[in-house]
Amino acid sequence: MASKLLKQSAALALALGLAGLPASARETQTVPNGTGKFMSNVGDIGGRSRIFLTYVPNNLKPGAPLLIMFHGGGGDGPMARLGTGGIYDHLADRDGFIVVYPYGIGRSWNTCRKAQSNVARRWEVDDIGFVEAIIEQSVRAYGIDRKRVFVTGHSNGGQISYRLLLERPDLVAGVAAVSSNLPAPENMDCMPKNVPTPVMTVNGTGDPVALYDGGQRPGSGNGPAMSTKATMEYFAKLNGQDGEPEVTRLPHQKDSDPTWVERTAWTKPGKPPVILYTIHGGGHLVPQPYYTYPRVVGRMTLDMNAPEVIWEFFSKLPPRE
Repeated sequence: MASKLLKQSAALALALGLAGLPASARETQTVPNGTGKFMSNVGDIGGRSRIFLTYVPNNLKPGAPLLIMFHGGGGDGPMARLGTGGIYDHLADRDGFIVVYPYGIGRSWNTCRKAQSNVARRWEVDDIGFVEAIIEQSVRAYGIDRKRVFVTGHSNGGQISYRLLLERPDLVAGVAAVSSNLPAPENMDCMPKNVPTPVMTVNGTGDPVALYDGGQRPGSGNGPAMSTKATMEYFAKLNGQDGEPEVTRLPHQKDSDPTWVERTAWTKPGKPPVILYTIHGGGHLVPQPYYTYPRVVGRMTLDMNAPEVIWEFFSKLPPRE
């Protein structure tokens, strides 16, 4: 892959972090700021100019983990931060890791869905090469542990996270996808390496975009997807989790909240874990307390803070071998 070294420059969190959002979102939606700083990174990857934001906590030490958060379709790096409530920044301040919010070409990612027709896929964008460059730049600039790289994303960002797990498991120590399922077999355009990798999925049964029971949303043009159940059973089999999962219900926080959350965990000792959080009645969003999604995407549960749960999952995983 031909690529230039990524250049880095300091930027104020608000000035850079919210500049790409619609005016209405900038005026009405804010999330708490961390105590660290944002860096803007720009470089040429595969002949295309690529951008990503890096959040660097003040207490960062060499050998820290790296977490990459991919935005959904139509979003960008600042929207990924806003849509997760800025919580990853605060967790990074507390636990000493860096967070990267990449920008997709055409506000999209090139995923495993054969029928998908977004800009990144039509232009055959090298998003895997982009991730490789992000990791290398993070090693050079911050001395991060390349064996503790974690990826997560919402919607289309969850799909590119799955692609990394399937095709480049050597890059990631764990994956967490929100509002995403694997493509149906006839819609799969990736060649899985079949390497067991820790994985978590957070999906809502009332999601109007990424249908919990699979299939294709009318008019989406993305082709059919597997159901959430089939997606998680695929990963359980891949990871050697052949026992029955443990199913628990999270404590309910508020009687007026009609949603509830069920945790299904395949955690056979010595095998990479597979965890599913099913948000019964939940919509197409990342559950957290600071950012309010449009009503059209469905309900937000009050029973879990997804970024906190995802980071807790990642933080307990061993380094990739």
